Amino acid sequence: MMPAVIPNKMNSYHGTSSANASTIASGTIYVALGGGELGRGFYTGEHLHEAKAWAFHTSGDKQSNVVFFTTADDDVETLDLELLGYSDAGLQRHWIRQRNETRTFLFGHDMVWAPIVGSERASGDQYKWESNVAELLLNDPSKTQKDVI
Repeated sequence: MMPAVIPNKMNSYHGTSSANASTIASGTIYVALGGGELGRGFYTGEHLHEAKAWAFHTSGDKQSNVVFFTTADDDVETLDLELLGYSDAGLQRHWIRQRNETRTFLFGHDMVWAPIVGSERASGDQYKWESNVAELLLNDPSKTQKDVI
């Protein structure tokens, strides 16, 4: 069932294995465990289809799931945000990969909001939650709702 997009909320998706989805939805997210094209952090994205594709390709089976996140815009806006455009995100991705820092690089902000640049076409925005403040927001059930879909 497709989740309802809620106004005045940041709605995002995280694709992962079925086992990880249950753990994440129950409230346990560690931003220091993940990594990706923009370095260390926990990634969500704006599109369900991107999360489904990521989950399938990384878990290697059809038992993958997506976790749907809903966080109030007001809470997201209190974070120290780094906003990147497509060109800057592409340059950062190149620099991070060249130095083999996809599991270690940090921007020094709570969250990095940037387009996904790892493919030939623009495919949506990604949100890299990288600080302890961001981790607390994602794990606080009174501020962020999580559902496995």
